[in-house]
Order: sequence, then C-alpha cells, then structure tokens
Amino acid sequence: MNYLKYKMDDYIKVGDDGRKVLGVDIQPEKACIFDCIVCNRGRTKYQGEWHDFGPIEDSLEDLKKKIAEDKPDLVEIYGQGDILTNVHLEDIINCVHALGLPVRLVTNCYLLGIGEHMRVANLAEEVVGAFGIVEDEAFKKYHRPLPELEFTPAKQTESIIRFSQQYQGKFKLRVFLSQNFNDSDESVAVLKAIVDRVKFDSLWVASTNKLAVPDERVAEITKILNA
Repeated sequence: MNYLKYKMDDYIKVGDDGRKVLGVDIQPEKACIFDCIVCNRGRTKYQGEWHDFGPIEDSLEDLKKKIAEDKPDLVEIYGQGDILTNVHLEDIINCVHALGLPVRLVTNCYLLGIGEHMRVANLAEEVVGAFGIVEDEAFKKYHRPLPELEFTPAKQTESIIRFSQQYQGKFKLRVFLSQNFNDSDESVAVLKAIVDRVKFDSLWVASTNKLAVPDERVAEITKILNA
C-alpha cells in the first residue's frame, strides 16, 4: 500500500532559486513527539520518538514513478507531525538519492541532534528546522510532551546546537512565535541567546496562525534575532 502524498501546485513548485521542488508528505496520519496546542493538523495520534506506518516498498515504487514523471530538481520531505519519527525516513531518502536528486527535510528541531535521528537527518542535503518555545512551563503547556520522555526546552536547545555545529548541508532555521508564549521581551532575549549559538544558513521568523502575534511585533522580533 502506498501512503505517500504529493502536493504544491499539482505536485511541483518552483523555489526562489528556480529549482523545481517535489513536495512529499510521508505521514498518512499525525505522528510526532509533541501534541502542540497550535497545530493545524489536530491532535497527535501517535506520540513518541518513533512510529512505523507499515511496509514502505509500495510507497517507494510510487515515489520513483512520480519523480520520473515530474522530473524535479529537489525532493522536499515533510509530513503530519515530525518526519524524524518515521522509521522509514532513511529508506525514503536513499530512494531519492538513488535517482540522483538532493533531499530537503522539513521538521522541528527537537530530535535533530539526538542519536539515530541526527544520523538520518545528516543524510539530507538541506534541513529546515523549527522551534520557538524556550521556557519550561510554557513548553509543557504548549507542546504537551509525554512526561515519561522528559522533553525540556534545555534539551531542545542542546539538540539544535549539536546538530547545526556538525551538519555539512544547508540549514534553514525557523522560529515560530505564539502570543503570550514567546513574544515577551524576556522570551525574545532567550531566543536571541539560542539563535546566536546556532550555525545556520538562513533564519525565518513567523507567527503561528493560532495564537497569532501582531505583524508589527513579529517585525520587531525578527530584527532582534537577526541582529
């Protein structure tokens, strides 16, 4: 059974650099380490570090056909939740590489610097990683992590920095802002201290749709984080 989905303007979009990008959703249902209150995908169905959606062979064959038909320059892998929890992510990356194409991963930053997750993320030529909540109580309320996994903002910070300092590809860092969670001067100061320690190629700051931060405040915070 094939569980991959394709999107972005009839499967192909043209990026800012002129490359044709095939977007591939590798998660048929939401699997993630978090169950964030702002997520537009709803509640997390499979919460934990790893999840197996079943045999991958049919999906890989379908991906090969789609690449042959559409001839993209880059394959962007994303999904409902966090793709780093998908046990078949390495198989999917290897499938794309076997066809001579580079891979971009879109994920959150928590698992990027941890064990097998980091090893697999390093296989991709580009990584887009997002984070934003940096204070303990806000982190628990916002991300709703499983207590037994002992996820904390401090561990998230360590993971982002660890990954970025050793990654040889192109790393785009995203910072998401949510009203009353990380838009205060105090939170922004913490965010700034973290961003300054991360090695990245580009930084993108934006508000979440839920708990939206006013555009003027987003612009102010963007200037601070880029300074």
